[in-house]
Amino acid sequence: MNFPRDMVTGILILLVTASLFYLTTTFETDPLGMTQGMPATKMPRLVLGLIAGLTILMMVQGFIADPSPSLETIPKSVWRTMAMLGGISLTFTTIGLPIAFFGVCIGLPLIWGSRNYAGIVLFALGVPAAIYVIFKILLGLRLPMGPLSALGL
Repeated sequence: MNFPRDMVTGILILLVTASLFYLTTTFETDPLGMTQGMPATKMPRLVLGLIAGLTILMMVQGFIADPSPSLETIPKSVWRTMAMLGGISLTFTTIGLPIAFFGVCIGLPLIWGSRNYAGIVLFALGVPAAIYVIFKILLGLRLPMGPLSALGL
């Protein structure tokens, strides 16, 4: 039986995720009265669970898809995406999370050739707003807001 090429990557991601999840069990628990929003022990587990779930989905899709995809040169869009995400990851604490996500939501569709400008704008406004509402307002987490913190957000 031939295994899809995503299988090795998926197994490696799951091993790293499992080891990081184990490390979260060594965290000291927060006293109930001291926690604000989501406790520090829960957020990493939530993110790691999401990564593991998406990795399993990727591995399952590898079996469903064509088992022998052709290897070709990496498109320029991949390099542009890597450069953009690398730049955002270096600057998001300065420019703030909402502005960083707005930039990503504008840049990614344009890099990959989408020309549905109305949809891109709605996407770029909706994702940062949803992240702000979910993580800042509902969960009470402190997010880097950058220049938007001057507006009291």
